[in-house]
Formats: sequence, C-alpha cells, structure tokens
Amino acid sequence: MSGEPSASQPAEVSTPDTIQRLQSGVGPALAMLAGMQLEVFTQLADGPLPAAEIASRLGVAEDRLARLLYALVVAGLLAVRGGAFANTPEAATFLVRGRPRYIGGLHELLSQLWDADLRTARSIRSGEPAALHDFAAMDDGELAAMLRGMHANAIASGADLARRFDFTACASVVDIGGGSGGVIAALCDAHPSMRGVLFDLPRTAALAAPILRDTRGAGRVTIEAGDILAAPPAGTHDAAVMGRVVQTFSRDDAARAITNAAASVRPGGAVYILGGGILDDNRLGPFLAVYLNVTFVNLYRAGEAYTEAEHAAWLATAGCGEVQRITLPTGGGIIRATKLS
Repeated sequence: MSGEPSASQPAEVSTPDTIQRLQSGVGPALAMLAGMQLEVFTQLADGPLPAAEIASRLGVAEDRLARLLYALVVAGLLAVRGGAFANTPEAATFLVRGRPRYIGGLHELLSQLWDADLRTARSIRSGEPAALHDFAAMDDGELAAMLRGMHANAIASGADLARRFDFTACASVVDIGGGSGGVIAALCDAHPSMRGVLFDLPRTAALAAPILRDTRGAGRVTIEAGDILAAPPAGTHDAAVMGRVVQTFSRDDAARAITNAAASVRPGGAVYILGGGILDDNRLGPFLAVYLNVTFVNLYRAGEAYTEAEHAAWLATAGCGEVQRITLPTGGGIIRATKLS
C-alpha cells in the first residue's frame, strides 16, 4: 500500500529527539572548557565564593562570568548555595590546579581537537585535513602547548598502566613517541628500581625536557632523540610503550614503527600500545575510538584509528604474540604483546 515505509524508506517520527539530544551536549562541554581555561575551579579550591569575588580574583566582569558559573552548575561541575558557588567533588578532584589528579591543563588539547572537529565536512570535501597536525611546521609555542595539554593525561595513562600490568621485573622501559614523557615518568614513579627512556623526534624531545623537570619519577628518565620510522631506539629494553603514536601513521608506517619498537625489546619482554584510536574489528566501538577517527580526518593525511586485528597482525610480523587487549572505562585502550624472539 502507498504511504507505508519500505525497507529503503524509514518510517517518519514526530520529534527530532536524537538531534536535540546531540545539540544539547555541546553547550555543557564548551562551558567546561571555558571554566578550565579561566581556572574557575582553582579559585574555589578553599571553599565557596560569590560570583563577585570569583570575578575579582580572575580580573573579569561579574555579570559575564556569572552566566558561565550558572551554566557550570547545570553541567554538574559547580554547586550554588546561598549565592555562593562551590566545586562539586569531581571538579575539586580533577580541575583544581596543584592537586595530584589535576587534568585541567587538558583544555589546550581539547581546544585544538574541538576546533578541528568543526572542520570535518571541509576536510572530507577537500580530501585534505583542514586542521593538519604538521608537527614539523608547528612553531615551538604551538607544539609545547600541545605537549602541556597532553601531559596530565599521559601521567594518568602511565599510572593506570602500572596498576594494570606487572612491571616489577622491568629494569628498563622505553616510551616511544611519548611526547611530554608523562607515561614513562609515571611508570618510573610507580617502580623505584626502573629506569626509563623517552624516545621522540629531536624538537619534541627538547620541548619535553622542561615539562618533565617537575614531574614525579622523571629523575630516572633520560631523553633520546630519534625517529621510530627510521630506526629502533638504542639498546635493549624490558618493555616498549607506544602511546598515541600508531594512530598518527599510515598503515605501512604503523607496521614499520611497531617492527622498530619490537626490535628494541628483549625476548620475553613486552610491547604496549596505548591510545584512544583502537577500534573493535567491526569499527562500531568503542565510542571514543569511533569519534576520534572522525577527528583524525581533520588532523592527519594518513593516520587513523586501527582495529584490534590490524594491530595484532603488525605485532605478529614484528615477532610478537600472546596479544591481549583491554578497553578502558574511558573508551581508550591498551594492547599488550610478548616479544617471542
């Protein structure tokens, strides 16, 4: 009968519920970003304050700031009582500068990623990344800002890696493409007998040094400049960590990087691949990897999120087996493989 939906014609719905739900998620995220950039949460570290006092401390107009403060209440990051604003427990734990689990510095990276996401249609139409991450073309300020933005998450990733896997027998671990060095510093902090190496491109390595200086565990981290696509790191290590680097490469380069990383590991040692860009084999999850893969359209000419099976095949070619994958609550992932020969 005419008017009935066919297999190729979905039934009509009365309200755009999914569209409205997606739209409503943008505002809270951008309010959080502004709060992180202004360091609103750090101003509230010692307790509740009225909007006028927060504005005075920040050197901004009260009427404009108050709009953001109320938005942050609705977003669940602030509470308001008797005209005074206070951090929620989550904001107090993670968004107050100087506290052990602070991740507020992530705003620099989020700004770059979300700005890139706004250009997705342009990138697809042109066939070129509209927010290309050309590390060679970045000036030192841009690259340093990116490293600083990633540092807190890198430390958290290293601490999580140390909790989930047994590194007690590892005397030496190399962090390949480790950026700020947060992952290897956190591993060394968790294991006082471990010595670490941060292996990255020469300019990145130089910019990482001052970021690492005040990081716990960094006293046992040395920095080695090199290119994982050209040659393995020097020496032999008990483990190699590749954090968020495989996803920046083409398939051929990813295979080469994993082969060179494995070449730096002794037989019986382990290779760890970390990051948000590890997809299920059906490419429908985890949520983070699926959407980061869209972001990568804007950032890289060839890099992308790769599937578990693709990683496993590259590791097998590199002489590794016993592949294990963990999907983290955040949607990020860890792949571990043992160097067989």
